[in-house]
Amino acid sequence: MFYEMSNDSKFKDVKYAKGTDWEGIVCPKNDGHRRAGNRIGQLKIEIKTKKIGDFLNTFLSEWLISDKVAEIFNDCGFTGYELKPVSVCNMELPHKLWEFVVCGKGGGSNPASGIYLKSECPYCHHKVYSAFENGIIVDENNWDGSDFFTITGYRRYILVTERVKNVVEENQLKGVKFIPSHELIWPSGVIKP
Repeated sequence: MFYEMSNDSKFKDVKYAKGTDWEGIVCPKNDGHRRAGNRIGQLKIEIKTKKIGDFLNTFLSEWLISDKVAEIFNDCGFTGYELKPVSVCNMELPHKLWEFVVCGKGGGSNPASGIYLKSECPYCHHKVYSAFENGIIVDENNWDGSDFFTITGYRRYILVTERVKNVVEENQLKGVKFIPSHELIWPSGVIKP
């Protein structure tokens, strides 16, 4: 079974520090495809409160983890992620935070999810995928076997193995909860593509 890694709303998120910037993508043919690309440089944040979890989440679904989590994940030999340094600009913390970048690949989902490529711009390669109708069902033939991974078209949805979920729960790590990926429901108020 696979799970989506979701933020626990009991713990306050972080905000981007001034000076954070993203590359701009401009389509030469379609103004509606103008969008932000990758973040430029190191992640710089401000924390809203000292009561933080072991996992933190930004507005754009970037994940941060504490040294404690990084050590546990390393000791377990988990795969499918990289750690990058984070700069906390507004306070000193008793531990380091790391940007948790998922690089594991789940490929295309099982067709039963209802996810398919609706369109792709030939000029800027902007892709639009359909909404999932029956959760996100992993096609294990497309999955690279990583403990942390994303499905094509849904990179903001971080999926994990049952092993990850069990380790997080056994260590009582705070700031994250897990939803079975096949039970995910399209967010209310979000227009389906």
